[in-house]
Amino acid sequence: MKTSFTYLFATLILFVTSCSSEYDYSINTDPSNAKFITLRTNIQGTKIGLNQNIVLSLFEDENNIDLTEASTFYVNDEAIFGNEYSFQEIGTYTIYGSVNNINSNPISIEVVDKNYIVISESKVLKNQEVTFQLFSENGEDLTNSSSFIVNGNAISGNIFSSEIDDTYSVSVGDSNVNSESFTVFTPKRKVAIEDYTGTWCGWCPRVLLVIDKAEEVSDDLVVLAIHNNDEMQFEQEEAIRDAFNVGNSLPKLFVNRTQNIVVSQDVDIQPAVDYISSLAGTEVEQSIAIQTKLNGTDLRVEVDLLSSINIPSNHKLAVYLYQDKLIYDQTNYYVEVSGHPLSELGNPIPNYEHNHVLEASLTDNVLGRELSNSVEPFKTHNEVIGTIDLNNYAHTDNGNSFDVSNFGIAVFLVDENNNAVNAQSVKAGENIGFE
Repeated sequence: MKTSFTYLFATLILFVTSCSSEYDYSINTDPSNAKFITLRTNIQGTKIGLNQNIVLSLFEDENNIDLTEASTFYVNDEAIFGNEYSFQEIGTYTIYGSVNNINSNPISIEVVDKNYIVISESKVLKNQEVTFQLFSENGEDLTNSSSFIVNGNAISGNIFSSEIDDTYSVSVGDSNVNSESFTVFTPKRKVAIEDYTGTWCGWCPRVLLVIDKAEEVSDDLVVLAIHNNDEMQFEQEEAIRDAFNVGNSLPKLFVNRTQNIVVSQDVDIQPAVDYISSLAGTEVEQSIAIQTKLNGTDLRVEVDLLSSINIPSNHKLAVYLYQDKLIYDQTNYYVEVSGHPLSELGNPIPNYEHNHVLEASLTDNVLGRELSNSVEPFKTHNEVIGTIDLNNYAHTDNGNSFDVSNFGIAVFLVDENNNAVNAQSVKAGENIGFE
């Protein structure tokens, strides 16, 4: 798989001198075994002074094994010798590494010919500390002799925190030094919605109406359709139904894992939408970020947590693979209900598009796995979830075709009682940060 990277400045001419570094290659492995790799550098932030050296290294993700010696590095798509470079022209450069025809994550580096500010985090919680540093164009740390200004107000030292959500500008009172910015935010709740359904279930489209209406009101929803006894049945759906006392009568709509929202009649649709909307986007303490990487049909998943309060280690991450755009007929009893929005669609509704279809659990326990340790306030906590082969979940019957872009990952952070305290989702091969 080959990834292309475009120039950020089309007319930029790159002058790079390179030399072999004294990098420790004592830890190495057969690069042919690598599926997912990460590029690292020796610099703080994404800026470097003119003529400073940048050292590049490449690591295999699964076991954190150094592949630098076997790698080729690229700057603005030009292969360069070795893994240490000195830039001789200001501008913005895109750097990545490659091994065994697998490309790493790209890193954008800005080369400057003046002093520059480095911020420890670009996004922090309320009351979370952020640290500022000032470097000369030669890489000298000038922090201790500098005075920092945040939103026009001088601060004492180089550490700042705020109780107010906003975007903040940091400067040093020198017009020759560009200001930098960071964001203070409060996490927002994304509502976990589980639709227990089946193509044979004639009243199940009622819940689909709830979800459609709720999605019109808010983007802060993470939806899973858990199918029973049809072509899209999730193999562990019975275990989930038993755990939450869902029962055998469908449809059923559960919110944040444990709340059964009654939608037994059409008059229940709008109250259900209103209730879901009242939860979506409300302030919470915990935020979830997801990183995914694709190599062919293999998908690797990691989850980060950030919280203003301690998250006990008995909390769990439930991580699921879902698929969109699956085409199967849907039984529809609404053909007998005159004037209903679904009455004209037929029974069954032919070639109905099913979305958010739960395909697999990425944790051994379908209800989630406990955190590796507790999450301390204001400290990013990483959990490596693992790798899954999307090809195992291909639907090729009924005109369906396999497309990796139809897959996504849903994550529920659940407490000791299996209540979802927050949720997040992302398409396969993409990342989503804290929000």
